Amino acid sequence: MHDSRAPRAPRDLCWRLLAASVGGYALCWMLFVACCVWLPFGKATVWYLTAQFAPLPFVGVLLWSFAARSPARALAVPAALSLAAGLVALAGGLR
Repeated sequence: MHDSRAPRAPRDLCWRLLAASVGGYALCWMLFVACCVWLPFGKATVWYLTAQFAPLPFVGVLLWSFAARSPARALAVPAALSLAAGLVALAGGLR
């Protein structure tokens, strides 16, 4: 029997690794920016607070990128969450 998924497996792995690393990085920074805009603390306090929670978006995106059914979905969800966090930050900056 020939497995049709076998030739695509290394490419799928590369896309999932890209989704985990770049998606986690983008989501982490967009959440940091949104927290800086919306939290009523000084910037140093917010940066310290967000540094304490930095591993959470990375771990979440890492788990999601390998649990997703397809590499496209693994890329799309972190991108959509990053875009949403960026829009929240933009909305807070315009107030």
